[in-house]
Amino acid sequence: MKINAFVWCFVALMTVAVSADDDLPPWMNDLNVLAADVMEGRETGSKGAQRSRDYLLKRYQQIGLSALPTLNDFTHPFTATKNDHVITGINMLGMLNANPGDGTAEPANRYIVVSAHYDHIGRSGRRIYNGADDNASGVAAMLYLATQSQQQQRQCHQVFLASDAEEHGLLGARAFVRAELINKAGIFVNLNLDMLSQPGGRREVLVSGNKSHPAFEQLISDIEFASTMPMIATDERSRVGRYPSNVDRRKVSDHAAFAEQGVPFLFLGVGRHTYYHTPRDTSSRVNQAFYAETVNVAWQYLQKLDALCGKSAD
Repeated sequence: MKINAFVWCFVALMTVAVSADDDLPPWMNDLNVLAADVMEGRETGSKGAQRSRDYLLKRYQQIGLSALPTLNDFTHPFTATKNDHVITGINMLGMLNANPGDGTAEPANRYIVVSAHYDHIGRSGRRIYNGADDNASGVAAMLYLATQSQQQQRQCHQVFLASDAEEHGLLGARAFVRAELINKAGIFVNLNLDMLSQPGGRREVLVSGNKSHPAFEQLISDIEFASTMPMIATDERSRVGRYPSNVDRRKVSDHAAFAEQGVPFLFLGVGRHTYYHTPRDTSSRVNQAFYAETVNVAWQYLQKLDALCGKSAD
């Protein structure tokens, strides 16, 4: 993706103005940028969405991610139709190749796809729907996971998908799966991060997908014990959280696009809260202590899934 000098300057200045705070952890710095007013709520097709992609491109390069071999760069443009309207979006994709470090000549052709949608619902007049929790929090956590994983040995390839048009019906994730930019049969699991920074009155993480693989329930239990964070498995429940609904959490975010194709998944989130889809979902309302815990939990999930992926390829 070509970015002119003006845009690069804009992104650099915006980053300094919004988020350059050495006292904050990296996930908060990234969240502050993605949820800033200048991003205008990151609505698909908007200037704010383009600014978000410019920032994600910069971060992918800083982390050291590579473009997928099937793409020319980090972007994956797509079009989809919803209610007779054509929607054009752009996913942002980067990857880390497996490096098991055990003398293996050719790592197993297995993939973990970590996903988090970067789009939100934009603005209405002067009111900006910043989407700090939904889902700047998931994208910022994903960037941290990529940073950490880049410094570790990896048993399987890891793909990092910042998807577009999730708010329109998971369109970006479905476009990714449909395009088969990687071997779909080789996807071991999708780890989807969507809304991680607001406990909504309860210190807990909602986990969906516990039934999608035989090993996942034990994996969830192990992480709950190690982190002391309560893990609420949601596959068998229709009403969870402080503000429950009858929505099936197996279908509410991008992981559903993978589940539809029979790919195992784990979805980490916090459920709906009073700021959900309102202009009050801003970075100033993030519960930073809780968010630090959920980011750490997400990192534990990726590490254990990578180990499990390596064993499955033996």
